[in-house]
Amino acid sequence: MRAWGVLFLLSFLAFTGCVYTNVNTPLSYRAPTPNEVQGPLTTVVHGEACNRAILGLVAWGDGGYAAAIEDAKQSSGARMLADVKADTRLFNVLFIYAKACTRVSGFAVR
Repeated sequence: MRAWGVLFLLSFLAFTGCVYTNVNTPLSYRAPTPNEVQGPLTTVVHGEACNRAILGLVAWGDGGYAAAIEDAKQSSGARMLADVKADTRLFNVLFIYAKACTRVSGFAVR
C-alpha cells in the first residue's frame, strides 16, 4: 500500500505542475490621466517586470504593474507616470522555460 501512496503523491506533483511558486501577476493599476497631473509631462518612458518558470515546477518573479511602474520610474527619474498603458508578453520554450512580462509605458512626471 505504501508504494501506491508514493506513486499517488508523485503523480499528484507531476500533474499539478508546481513544486514551488512565488510570482506576482498583474491585476489592476490606477494611473492618473494627463489632466489630473500637477507638473510638466515629459517623454514617454518604459518599464518591465517579469515572472519566470522552469519545467513548470519552479516559478519566481514579480510581473505585476506596480513592479513595472517602479522600473520605469527608477530608470527615468520620474516621480510618477501618467496615461499608463500596459502589455503582456509571453515566452515559452517547450514548457522547459517560460517567461511572462508586463511592460508599461507612460508619460514621466517630474
